[in-house]
Amino acid sequence: MQQASFFDALLMSLGAILQTFGETFGAAIRWCSSYANTTLLIAGVVALAAILLGVKNGFRSKPLPAFTAGKGPGFWAWIAVVVLWVVVMLNYFDRQLLAVLNTSITSGEQGIAMTQAQFGMVTSAFLIVYAALSPVGGYLADRFSRKFIILCSLVVWSVVTWMTGQSSSYEELIFWRGAMGVSEAFYIPAALALISDYHRGSTRSMATGLHMSGIYAGQILAGYGAWIANDPACALGWRLTFETFGFIGVAYALVVILFLRDPEAKGTAEAAAAEGEVSPAAEPAAAPAEDFSIGHVLRSLFTGRAMAMLLVMYACAGFANWFLMGWYPRLLQDMFAISEADAGPMATMWVNIAKYAAVLLAAVVADLWYRRNRNARAYVPGICFLLAGPCVIVAMLPALGVPIALSLVATVALVSMQGVAQGSLDATLMPVLRSHIDERFSATGYGLLNLTSVSAGALISWLGGYLKDSGIALGVPLSIAGLLMVLCGLLFFFLPAQKHS
Repeated sequence: MQQASFFDALLMSLGAILQTFGETFGAAIRWCSSYANTTLLIAGVVALAAILLGVKNGFRSKPLPAFTAGKGPGFWAWIAVVVLWVVVMLNYFDRQLLAVLNTSITSGEQGIAMTQAQFGMVTSAFLIVYAALSPVGGYLADRFSRKFIILCSLVVWSVVTWMTGQSSSYEELIFWRGAMGVSEAFYIPAALALISDYHRGSTRSMATGLHMSGIYAGQILAGYGAWIANDPACALGWRLTFETFGFIGVAYALVVILFLRDPEAKGTAEAAAAEGEVSPAAEPAAAPAEDFSIGHVLRSLFTGRAMAMLLVMYACAGFANWFLMGWYPRLLQDMFAISEADAGPMATMWVNIAKYAAVLLAAVVADLWYRRNRNARAYVPGICFLLAGPCVIVAMLPALGVPIALSLVATVALVSMQGVAQGSLDATLMPVLRSHIDERFSATGYGLLNLTSVSAGALISWLGGYLKDSGIALGVPLSIAGLLMVLCGLLFFFLPAQKHS
């Protein structure tokens, strides 16, 4: 009896803590929403500050000091990871929020009338622009200050998020979601390149993985977007929810201005030598201007077959990842007849918890294994995709008409294996890329990878809506994506020899 009373008291205490957290969070969101109408003004201030910083410090990228093996990345290297973690978390919160609020956006008093195929096109508009501009964003991040590119992206993202809540028609909504692709195409290549500029030793996978874990935190939180929009504790509605997070994003840009630095901000080669890091003679000279011409960059990237293989692999992985981001909540509603409020958290929480755990664990395993085997950072995601692809296919067998009974819990658990695979890929992709190309062009290379992945996502996002309107289950395209995951895993084992470690 005493033991039962103890557990009852513990559960009551946990319930009280969660209730207090929910009330506090709701109050904070309502407070931010009251200032949402200042978003455009703050965005203008941040944009001006970014330009002034560029004038002061220079807009062009600078060559990095020579890498000294055995020396840690330094204080500002980890500050960069922390600062950018919040940025990517907010970016992916907004990106996932659209799928979570499908029903609210397409129906009701505040809704915009559209078919599910049209809703799929709203998602595809973002992905098409994101895909097309990712190489451009990567190229500019190689040529110019990565901090400046990130600040510009954050300002545009915040304004576009705010304007999404202002949309009054399908045409306006699709325009602003397309504009969102402009912002995010510039962010990811610049952020990952900046982090891997700082982390050039055995911390590279860990630093990349920690940053990418912010993606999953944002997607998990987005699962509660329906609560923020509809629960009495917040009750913002979908429009004010978007406007509020636009304000939060642009306000956070002030933190980015203060605490994010480009690696060269540590000082000149002479200063670094004084600290015992490098000698002045060791710093590489700036590359000739023609070395950064588009033609030269592309010729360098596609020397050998590694880049082409990575493009195919990332596209195969992207089919499942982007489909789940756009259609997973609706798929669970259809398969198990549950509400939007129940499907949202179920669809976003568990697969992203799996990603979160995998991105950190895979980073640790890859970095440790890398000390013995230079191919480890490719083998880790390869193994994960070979295991996850069949799990996704099995989970969709009932949707394909196979007479097998799977519970909601079993389905979510099997599909969450995609999160394990994607997390391992996100932790290792930039390190794998940089080991096969000229590292000066890493942002451009990552932008090209985004082009293929997001193009695949745009295709499958539209296909999901088209098939659904045609009466075909959403499990069909997800099953195909599972097969492509297996192909992705196999290709990781056939990458050519690395150019450098």
